[in-house]
Amino acid sequence: MSAMTTEHVEVAIIGGGPGGLTLAQGLKKNGISVAVFEKDRARTDYVQGFRLRIRQRGIDSLIANLPPELYDAFVATLGQAPDRNILLDENFKILGEDAWGGGNALGEADDTHIEKSVSRITLRQVLLSGLDGIVRYGKIFSRYEEQPDGSVTVHFEDGSSIHADVLVGADGARSRVRQQLVPHARSFDTGVRRLAGKMTLHAAALHQISPLLLDYNAGVRPTEGHGLMVTSHRVNVDALRKHGLIGLDDATHKDFSGFHFNNTTSYVWWNTAYEKDELATDDALAKLSGSELIDLLISKIAHWHPEILNLIRYTDPSTVALLHVHSSEPVDPWPTKPVTLLGDAIHAMTYFRALGGNTAIYDAGLLVPELVAAKRGDKPLLQALSEYEAKMLEHGAKAVRSSLTAMQKNVLAGRRRQSEAAE
Repeated sequence: MSAMTTEHVEVAIIGGGPGGLTLAQGLKKNGISVAVFEKDRARTDYVQGFRLRIRQRGIDSLIANLPPELYDAFVATLGQAPDRNILLDENFKILGEDAWGGGNALGEADDTHIEKSVSRITLRQVLLSGLDGIVRYGKIFSRYEEQPDGSVTVHFEDGSSIHADVLVGADGARSRVRQQLVPHARSFDTGVRRLAGKMTLHAAALHQISPLLLDYNAGVRPTEGHGLMVTSHRVNVDALRKHGLIGLDDATHKDFSGFHFNNTTSYVWWNTAYEKDELATDDALAKLSGSELIDLLISKIAHWHPEILNLIRYTDPSTVALLHVHSSEPVDPWPTKPVTLLGDAIHAMTYFRALGGNTAIYDAGLLVPELVAAKRGDKPLLQALSEYEAKMLEHGAKAVRSSLTAMQKNVLAGRRRQSEAAE
């Protein structure tokens, strides 16, 4: 396609995750032409099968950027997470009610006034609503070229291209846009390995799993070794089928076995974290099935109370996986260009404070008003992008530090208990 016939949009977004889609919704709402380019129609990464805890900053961004009727559908289809905490030891003795801690290093409320959680699948359904023709699938970003007139030409692996006034990389922790824009930005393997799994609440009832593990945000703090976190996500059945496809099972996941991507089933889920090589070598772990990972974990905690062990033992193996936990290194501001980044593309973080998705959505909420101001002529485009990046980098760095610190405290506590037990 020649340059004269190449399509032009005001904003091109690479990546259709929560941040990229929130940005697209906000730009559309404000009359700015936008296109989102996504590789696959289905999101099948492991974390897509879990809920996302929406915090106040994320809620505020959704309120600002979604049409009112779509935000109402989002609220109506939220799930319910426990609002009580409990701390247990490995013998199932209650130690207190501070299982998940309190406060927030970012100075924001730890929970929202809604006090519910959202399925990542449902959130994606919400954010895709009304974006037909805006989201283009089967597109893999290759590179961009800055033009003399200040615009950007975006190239894709299929040989196609598009002109844009602004290119936004919202393409996740392995962002190709970041690799070209800020090639010195890096993330690192923290050396922590996260193991998680799920069980339907129906199965939990059949196996007589204790209400202490179903109705609370439960933390297990053993006298030695690493802890376990447990929580649940209850689907609001009454809200289903009232908002079109929002909240229903996603057709793009119909060929996956097990219930990991089932969007209409309430469940309890657990996660734990070990240091590299504690469970087994990375090469050995990569070869294990879900059932084998369950057996491995149980072998490590076989002395724990049966109430806890049964939660692990009867977990659906198809929902079990082990993830390597990564975190971004701090990056200094770069010379502003008509290319920018948001979310994990610039500040990937550990899962220990549940800030990643919220941060991406918040980034979108910061960028939309800057682009609107530039379109109105209130400020030059590069000034608008520079001001966005200053705010985005500052709060993103805080979120990364907070998440990394929480991870270090969690893992170091397990190491300390292990050391004390050995003395």
